[in-house]
Amino acid sequence: MRIATIIAGAVIFLLLAIPLVVQVITAFRGPFLPFGVSTARWSAENFVTLWSLREDFWAVLGSTAAFVGGSTVLSLLMAFGLAWVTVRTDAPLRRVISVLVVVPFIIPPIVKAQAYLLMLSPESGVLNQVLRLLPGDLVIDPYSFSTMIVIQALTNVTFPYLMIVPILTSMDGSLEESARVSGASWPQTLRRVTLPMLWPGLLGVAVLTFILGLGSLEIPLLFGQESGKSIFALKLWTLISAGAGELPQYGLAAAWGCVFLVITTIAFVVYLRATRNAERRASISGKGFRPTVMRLGAWKLPVMLVILVFVLLTAVLPLFALLWSAITPYPIAFSFEALAAQTQFGAFGAVLGDPEFWASLGRTLVIAGGSATIACVAATVLAYGIARSRRTGWTRAVDLFASSSVAIPAVIAGFAMFLTFMVINPVIPLAGTIAALVIAYSFRVSIAYRAGYSATLQIRMELEEAALVSGASAFEGFRRIVAPLLAPTVFAVWIQMFILGTNEFTLPAFLATPESRPLSVYMYAMISPRSAQLYAPDQGAAMALIFTLLVFAIGYGLQWLVSLRAIGRSSRRVAVVEAAPEALGAPAPAETTAAPDTRSIAAQRVRELTRR
Repeated sequence: MRIATIIAGAVIFLLLAIPLVVQVITAFRGPFLPFGVSTARWSAENFVTLWSLREDFWAVLGSTAAFVGGSTVLSLLMAFGLAWVTVRTDAPLRRVISVLVVVPFIIPPIVKAQAYLLMLSPESGVLNQVLRLLPGDLVIDPYSFSTMIVIQALTNVTFPYLMIVPILTSMDGSLEESARVSGASWPQTLRRVTLPMLWPGLLGVAVLTFILGLGSLEIPLLFGQESGKSIFALKLWTLISAGAGELPQYGLAAAWGCVFLVITTIAFVVYLRATRNAERRASISGKGFRPTVMRLGAWKLPVMLVILVFVLLTAVLPLFALLWSAITPYPIAFSFEALAAQTQFGAFGAVLGDPEFWASLGRTLVIAGGSATIACVAATVLAYGIARSRRTGWTRAVDLFASSSVAIPAVIAGFAMFLTFMVINPVIPLAGTIAALVIAYSFRVSIAYRAGYSATLQIRMELEEAALVSGASAFEGFRRIVAPLLAPTVFAVWIQMFILGTNEFTLPAFLATPESRPLSVYMYAMISPRSAQLYAPDQGAAMALIFTLLVFAIGYGLQWLVSLRAIGRSSRRVAVVEAAPEALGAPAPAETTAAPDTRSIAAQRVRELTRR
């Protein structure tokens, strides 16, 4: 078991530490590549260059802070409002609302970005067409900086919503009732009671949403190149995507990456320090626990109208814009005349008949499945080893390191992996291969580690002790006793990481080649005018719809299999419990005269269940 834990820890170390170390070395050695180049030397030249361009530096820092900070605040406000309505009010159709809010999570980010670009087109965008019907001739500029912030916020709402819902669900409502009885209004209760109690959880959600937005490349890539704003993700992309006659500025890009990695690390440390005493705000008391339900009264209709507008903006109109773009030969405004005369469905047939579509789809499934498996296996083994070890400085350090990938934005991880494979390519030729993408996708190992660690703590150690008494080794006890109990959690995390892998665009944007690109990158090539001969916006929109349906079907299909397995496991558990007295030869309760040896019966039960 110790050997397995060391191997799992080594895998996670290779996934997280080595790429970041290579990035730091590249920042101080160059000026282009750190190794294998005769002109490479150690210096701080890249940071000197970065500071000499201080106007550009502060412009990027300010634009990124405004973009990521503004979108984070907006998405948190929307997510908190939606979570409050679905958990703490008597709004109708609350379950339907919760499902509709989660639907955008299934849509790949690059698809959502493309859908918003089509929806906001000044001439043919469906949203601008609707706004023109209102007085004032209002038109939204899709390339304005404020529009980018709102779009980024809308695309990120589901993530904080899914994290805020359990926080609100588990908060006892007796404190809020006491405030109301004392004469406080609902706004006063929210400001002075609810929010202070939720502060640690909301701060964690805010930090993770901020890091998620900082590493997102889809919106800046599709919208930011026209707005003229230098956002960090787009800046990193342009530095390594050199034009004709230029060399990629890997060293300067690495310096940029180090600066923003320090920023995210500080944010992560602030979050850890702010939440280290979170138990002081615990409010679940056990007996009589129940969340407070707020009666909306006359506000019920306005709240439902606001939610309807949100669903239209995040799900209905974007998908409609994609469908309209897929069935029209060129961008035209929607009208019933155009619907009757201009629509055609040849783009769907062209996509389904495209061999590269099926090849990139197959690569997507292989990369997503392989990376999810590597991350879940390594994280589960290491989480078990750390959870069952004594709490020392070493185990705390390993626990923190294994949880640290949440503080690494995807754009930094993609660039660091890109540098790593470039450096080791003369020895281990992985650059541009599917194997490189599988390794890079596995960097989100912290998701699986935290889930496995929490699930391990919920398993009582008596089962493993009984296995040891029965003669099993620690590894045998883990394999036969603990692993089956952890399987539901691990498989649920595997599904989540698989869906994230199928949706991923930022990592392959740095690492993929035409021979290894997944479907998200191929789809971007279809919708980007810079792709020359591959540019086909109608086929790109059709591909986006097909891709979304496939991700939706695969995700819910896997969850359906998990539910079936859970039902079957519950049935088998009932059968085993009913048959346990006969199988173990235990006397009937009425004939029992003395308390049995608990450990010996547990050992017998473990042996019997192992044979079964």
